[in-house]
Amino acid sequence: MTQFPLRRCAAILVSAIAISLPAMALAQTATPAAPAPPAVRSDAREQVPAALLGIWKADIAASTYASTPPREALRVFQYTADGKVLVMFLTVAANGSVSNGHWSAQVDGGDALEYHSSYGSTPYNIVTLTKVDARNFNLAVSRHGVVSITGSYLLSEDGQTLTYKYQAVGRETTILYRRWMG
Repeated sequence: MTQFPLRRCAAILVSAIAISLPAMALAQTATPAAPAPPAVRSDAREQVPAALLGIWKADIAASTYASTPPREALRVFQYTADGKVLVMFLTVAANGSVSNGHWSAQVDGGDALEYHSSYGSTPYNIVTLTKVDARNFNLAVSRHGVVSITGSYLLSEDGQTLTYKYQAVGRETTILYRRWMG
């Protein structure tokens, strides 16, 4: 294993400090800025119920699809950095092909980037998630500035069922997810 020499680390640190000193000195002589207004908090840990977190498996037989149902579908919800909720999904289509993706969003309707396996590291969609109440969340998905999917998540009172309803191209799909793990 090659170790990064301590001397080199120190040299990089000294260079960074030397570059920062003139800017720091200038900042100290500048007029102090007005205090920033208090930030509006939209932390998912305060907005999303813990019962939503974990792995959910689609009950294909209990769901209604506008097109051919998949063989399997999983959806995972977790808290992530910057007060966001991370949503990951994996679908095995009827023909056996696998697709997956993820997005992380605040629950205040702000834009979030969705990444999809078919596009690699290029954002695929823009997703917004908005809290309606303690168990309901609205979703909108757009691409190239056009909303292509509107939907909602409804978490059951007992936290064991998640209903995902969405409209795409004028056709409704309702997927019933059951708590699978976590």
